[in-house]
Amino acid sequence: MHYCLIYNLNSSSGKKVKLVNKIYEKLKINNTVDFFKTKSEQEAKKIFLEFKNKNYDRLIVAGGDGSVSFAINELIKNDFDFNENFAIGYIPAGTANLLQAELSITKKVNDVCSVLTSNNYKQSNLIKINENYFFLMAGIGWDAKIVHSIDTRIKKILGKIIFGLKGFQHFLFMNNNKLNVFFDGQKHQADWILSSNTKYYAGHHKINKSDIFDDRLVTYVFKDLTRLKLIYYIILIIIYGDLSKNKSVITTYSKNIHIDGNNFEIPVQIDGDNFGCHKQIDIEFSDKKVNFLL
Repeated sequence: MHYCLIYNLNSSSGKKVKLVNKIYEKLKINNTVDFFKTKSEQEAKKIFLEFKNKNYDRLIVAGGDGSVSFAINELIKNDFDFNENFAIGYIPAGTANLLQAELSITKKVNDVCSVLTSNNYKQSNLIKINENYFFLMAGIGWDAKIVHSIDTRIKKILGKIIFGLKGFQHFLFMNNNKLNVFFDGQKHQADWILSSNTKYYAGHHKINKSDIFDDRLVTYVFKDLTRLKLIYYIILIIIYGDLSKNKSVITTYSKNIHIDGNNFEIPVQIDGDNFGCHKQIDIEFSDKKVNFLL
């Protein structure tokens, strides 16, 4: 088996380097493994530029959810053919690691290696957002403001704590711009939209009954986001693990959603990373699929 192992050293400040090195040593015993450690997007882009010419059987990403998202988008941009035998493996070395929960992977070396060397993989759909793709989620509005406000240098030091601190700051000084949301021939106004291909959010907290292997997209449209309602949503997540139980939130399974910022730039996050600000957002269920080892 021919592996490409890419470790994003910016994830968790490179604290998982021992874990990744141990997995690499085990992988290369019976396989060919090209091991790359990257410190920048430019370094990683060079690897993906030549990726389709290397005849890799597996891509293993060591990093966070954003690292996997970046890898998938770079493969698509470079016209890589996601054939039915190619699969992506994951070494959880990031901050939130939602994909770890979806794939039921532990952080034990032997367990991770067992997954990476198996042929046990499953197909997941990709969701298109403007010209990019996400495999976990897209947050448009409130939570994206939190992601945008986080200094990556501080994130490396504090990890998950910085999300809590910034979240509380944005909770205290909540200031939302109304967004126009269009789906199924209807128009709605909202303060926040959360479009999810995963059952998890903000750590390993369940927000719906779906997962990345279900052939559907769940989108929550928060019509009137207030501090009190946000606390109620958190309680719903903790008790039920399902936001659709709240009648003040519109739940849609539409595969085509258009969002207009009313002349405001809309902050967006995809798979936990900053996706910039856009005047318009189009979310579309795509025909692209990717296999994940689990």
